[in-house]
Amino acid sequence: MQMKTAFLCGSLEPGRDGVGDYTRRLAGELIRRGHPSVAVALNDPHIAETGFGSQEIEGTSVSVLRLPGAVPWGKRMIESRNWAGGFNPDWLSLQFVPFGFHRKGLYFGLGRNLARINAKASWHVMFHELWLGLGEKSRVKHRVWGALQRLIVMDLMSRLRPRIVHTQAETYRVVLKREKIAASILPLFSNIPYMEGDAWDGLLEPLVAAVVGRHPDRTELYLAGVLGMVAPEWNAERAVATLLPLVQRFHKRLVLVFFGKSNMNLVAVNELRLTLRNRADVVAAGERTSSEMSKILQTLDIGIATTPRQVIQKSGSAAAMLEHGLTLLVIRDDWRLRGPDAPPEEKSRRLLSPGEFAVLKTLPARDLQRPGNTGVKRVADQMLEAMESTPEYPGNLMSASGVHA
Repeated sequence: MQMKTAFLCGSLEPGRDGVGDYTRRLAGELIRRGHPSVAVALNDPHIAETGFGSQEIEGTSVSVLRLPGAVPWGKRMIESRNWAGGFNPDWLSLQFVPFGFHRKGLYFGLGRNLARINAKASWHVMFHELWLGLGEKSRVKHRVWGALQRLIVMDLMSRLRPRIVHTQAETYRVVLKREKIAASILPLFSNIPYMEGDAWDGLLEPLVAAVVGRHPDRTELYLAGVLGMVAPEWNAERAVATLLPLVQRFHKRLVLVFFGKSNMNLVAVNELRLTLRNRADVVAAGERTSSEMSKILQTLDIGIATTPRQVIQKSGSAAAMLEHGLTLLVIRDDWRLRGPDAPPEEKSRRLLSPGEFAVLKTLPARDLQRPGNTGVKRVADQMLEAMESTPEYPGNLMSASGVHA
């Protein structure tokens, strides 16, 4: 059965918005399966004027409507309503993150406006983020801020009455359950498609050579990758202290490779080189094309996550490294959900805490087998199955979303 889906998100600027990249890739996968899909950016800060066009992902063209944040919401809603009406979707899929629709995550008219886009289509909501202040150590300011964001979410659910609700993290599923919203897990997939290749010659090797002062043999090195933004809570010294004993036991030289959209500028990299001198070399590969990023991932030996273990499921960087066959060292355990029903940490043989790494007898290496049914394909399978198995009429909405009509 063919289903038409209009995806709604904040921004669709390629490489500048993780949720937008996720949305584009999932829409492309559904199109390849014969399910027409389009994408609408409702609050795009990267453009000055409304844009109608298409974006290509993995050889598939996705029709997009991009609405700039500078345009009044009323006008944006008219544009999206007219465009969605012309497409005539069966499903409207909201890819929700509060800060995607307002710079402070406090757009109180969101639910009211979204409900006016199309009265015929069924709603699907994917919660990429919820609200601030969920952690045990959250500041009072963030708890108050989060309480306001929670009101927006509850209003959104009441007005949209979604037939399907998903989130990618068990922590968020528990929080939604507290609010009587029954959400299912839809795992996050990598925004970096797998492209066969290796990034050593011509990309990483010259960068490493410039740091170590000679052209090293690849077999001398143990490359540990850090993809994307680095949180201030992440401790590079702890990561190196964890890796170094086993790396030295096998007579390797440890190299940290920072790449992707990162806050590790030249000043930060130089400071880290001084901090880690004689223990590890530091290389900054910077932002790269999707193909180059995939090849870098295939050149690394291990990945280092910068996200806390309890919310690792929501990390796009972690998803990208795992899908490319890497084991991840997860050194952060500094965030826990507030409340007695907090879920246990994610357990996996490919997610190693410092303690688990310390007892290894051999160095982890990347799984060289090319991935088969990749993350986006699995997610598309689950999403389509949920849509096809949902009754034609919502009926008792409590069973679908936990929110009464």
